[in-house]
Amino acid sequence: MLIASLFLLWIIVILLVVAVVALARQVRLLQDRAMPIAQRAGLPGPGGAAPVVSAPTLAGDMLTIGGPSADGRALLLLFIRPDCPASRAAIRDALALTDRKRLRLLFLGEGRAEDYGDMLRQHHIRDTDVIMSAEVMRDFRSGDRPSAALIDARGRLLARGMVEARDQLDALLVHVQPRPIARDSGDVVPLLS
Repeated sequence: MLIASLFLLWIIVILLVVAVVALARQVRLLQDRAMPIAQRAGLPGPGGAAPVVSAPTLAGDMLTIGGPSADGRALLLLFIRPDCPASRAAIRDALALTDRKRLRLLFLGEGRAEDYGDMLRQHHIRDTDVIMSAEVMRDFRSGDRPSAALIDARGRLLARGMVEARDQLDALLVHVQPRPIARDSGDVVPLLS
């Protein structure tokens, strides 16, 4: 009887050790997710200047990301991967939530354009709105999961983060505040700052 209870006690101790190790791993993962991406990656925090990089779009035009916007619109960069279901959902959500007249939506990926073909055709995304550049992905330190960066018209990084769910994208877009300007007629027109 003593041997059986001692054996049972050792099994319980081993199970407790395994549970503590698993719990410690989960706590580490939660801490990593809670830490702001900009802090981990060494990018400027909100309000700082976004990295200025140039890359060709799929249409062949050279596009500069960062710095003052030529058309006065804020820019939402969405980092996507072709084999990621969360990227497909993020594209769908970004297209539904953004007003393209007031916010420019640009998709960034790396690898071959052919790998992205089905995804882009399915969502009717133009070649002028897609950049395939590992360098740009590296400059913005995008991870394996879909993420986004929001840059205002003056080239400041307003927010960045993971966008695996629609509410995460909603939270990111909250940083785009309309600002009123006066027209000649005296009416107030909201524009993005």
